[in-house]
Amino acid sequence: MIKRLCAAVLLTVGLVACSPPNLGRVVPQAAAPEGLSTPSPTPTTTPRPGPQPVEKHSGKGNASVPMAWPTRLGFVTFDCPKCSGHVAVNTENELIVNDIGPYKGTQWINDMPGRQAKTFTVKANAPWTLTITDESGLPVLEPGRPLSGKSEAVFAVPDGVTSVAVATKKSGRTAVWVHSGDYTGSVPVSGPAFVSVEGDGIWTVTAS
Repeated sequence: MIKRLCAAVLLTVGLVACSPPNLGRVVPQAAAPEGLSTPSPTPTTTPRPGPQPVEKHSGKGNASVPMAWPTRLGFVTFDCPKCSGHVAVNTENELIVNDIGPYKGTQWINDMPGRQAKTFTVKANAPWTLTITDESGLPVLEPGRPLSGKSEAVFAVPDGVTSVAVATKKSGRTAVWVHSGDYTGSVPVSGPAFVSVEGDGIWTVTAS
């Protein structure tokens, strides 16, 4: 059996526009009249979104589930402990669960501009729950503290982490995806970032 480790990086890239040099003379800003203050410049940076309330859905069997999650990165945990046969969950843009039998795992949504998820399509044959959280609902990879599990999972990588090691057992397929706004090199992962691990067997993730 051939084991395969795939790595992909989704980078948030800012575009900087260059303008021609100003060839005219510099005109100093006039002082504000006495008693009036000079207005502060308008901020040009986009503020980081604040905490987002957890969104939960539940059902039994196949269903179409509209969501209220805004246009921001979200982390979806689907749990169907008594499912048998094919289990699948997809949005308009992607398939986020595709497994057989009992399932519990986490994937992210809304990671690409212009591809906001609005509806989940669930295929299951037992009661299930679907939960969406922001990054505060993720387990955090602390340096030197390994985390283990099965199926899909997403971890928050804090600032100060420089690399993430992944080891698998009894797995024929392993994929590691990194979602980071500050990635350098081909293997190291610089926090803050998010790491998604997919596999058929048992995996262990360790940050350093």
